Amino acid sequence: MIRTISLMMKYFIEQKEFFLYPYKEIKSIFDIVLSKQIWFSHFFIDFIHQDFFNASIDYQKSIIYNQYAEIKLKNKYRKLFFYKVILVQDPNHYSTEHLEELFSWLKTEKIHVNLIVMDSSSNKVLTIFSNFKDQENIESFIKENIGHIHNKDIEEINLLEIEKTTKEKKGYYFAPKKAYFTSIFMALNILYFIYISMSGSTTDISHIIQFGAKYNPLIADGQYFRLITSMFIHIGVLHLLLNTYALKILGKDVEFMYGSLKFILIYLLAGIFGSLASFLFSNAVSAGASGAIFGLMGAYLYFGIRKPTIFSSRYGMNIITMLILNIVFGLTNSNIDNFAHLGGLMGGFFTSYALGLKGEKIFKLKQMLFQILIIIFIITTLFTGVNIHQQSWEYHLHKGVNYLKEKDFEHAELQFEEGLKKNENISEFYFYLAYSHYQQGNRDTAIQYLKKTLSIDPNDQMAKNFLNDIQNE
Repeated sequence: MIRTISLMMKYFIEQKEFFLYPYKEIKSIFDIVLSKQIWFSHFFIDFIHQDFFNASIDYQKSIIYNQYAEIKLKNKYRKLFFYKVILVQDPNHYSTEHLEELFSWLKTEKIHVNLIVMDSSSNKVLTIFSNFKDQENIESFIKENIGHIHNKDIEEINLLEIEKTTKEKKGYYFAPKKAYFTSIFMALNILYFIYISMSGSTTDISHIIQFGAKYNPLIADGQYFRLITSMFIHIGVLHLLLNTYALKILGKDVEFMYGSLKFILIYLLAGIFGSLASFLFSNAVSAGASGAIFGLMGAYLYFGIRKPTIFSSRYGMNIITMLILNIVFGLTNSNIDNFAHLGGLMGGFFTSYALGLKGEKIFKLKQMLFQILIIIFIITTLFTGVNIHQQSWEYHLHKGVNYLKEKDFEHAELQFEEGLKKNENISEFYFYLAYSHYQQGNRDTAIQYLKKTLSIDPNDQMAKNFLNDIQNE
């Protein structure tokens, strides 16, 4: 009997990836429980002696309920499913007739149980009770393997060693290699922060715009590089520290899951997706690696879909919980660019799908088609955003100021007047129109525009000084 159970457990470990679940002291082979977690569902398998059939109803209930109660304490927020395999060696030794009371009790309890009889003498397998769908196909699996047991001649079965070997083959253990490109991206963030800080404050919006922050009018004017440079700029030390720490925690495993080249592409493309989403839906100046880091979470999610058992075993619901908390925190904080976060998340997921996991070919037909779709999406989204923002008053203000710097007063005034059609309550338009007319010798017109400026913003000190200077000439 021990040999039969040990061999069946070996098959479960090697082929179904059910692993040892140490929840109590093991005194006999009937105390060993195997488990498998897939997202929010947790499956358990153990073997029961044939004496279970002839035991009292209280004993039968205790066998099932006590195990459930102990395991539930450690898995409060997961759905638990229990497979109880009753091993019999004598077909005349058991009968299900007197189990009706147990079955009735199980139907009323909120315990998911599947009772399977495994007759090793006749190689028959039968499910005698179940209150959940056997999505792991345990009954079929036992039927397929029960016949092999008698043909195996094994002196010793070390379940711990079998589990270790299986996990190594299946990819449960990530090799302790250095994540070089994770470290490189961290270093780039820190070095660029230091470089920007040498000439001004990283919390000064105008200063970080000069170094490549996401500023919609400049992107709409052709400075597309800001979609990339903005992900290496951070607004203040705390912003830098939080993103660098998150990159360190998330990046090393993603780099192992996908390999260095794919990791680089996922990180950069997720950052671009985040920048594009922010460019399309947010007018605020923004910067930071958050979009790319959310993209790494997207890469985790894709890995979880492809390798749900490994994902659940390594991370449980920690990644999902972290993602939900970050989204909720972002939605409740007006200073956070949620569009960049959500764009990065989707970018990381779709890029991971387009590239595949480590060792998988990049240029397969299905993936190449998706890669082309990603490129088309990026280009389409970019120029949709450009078209939208070239119609905004901010864009016309930016263009007008540039023309003023070049002393092209005619085109500057056209831009400011076009901007006023979009929003006539922006005092800067009137101020710059005053400046343009003054430079061309139109003193009276300049005074009118300055008065209009002060009617909108009475506290504009520059406009006050400028008006006093003209009137005192």
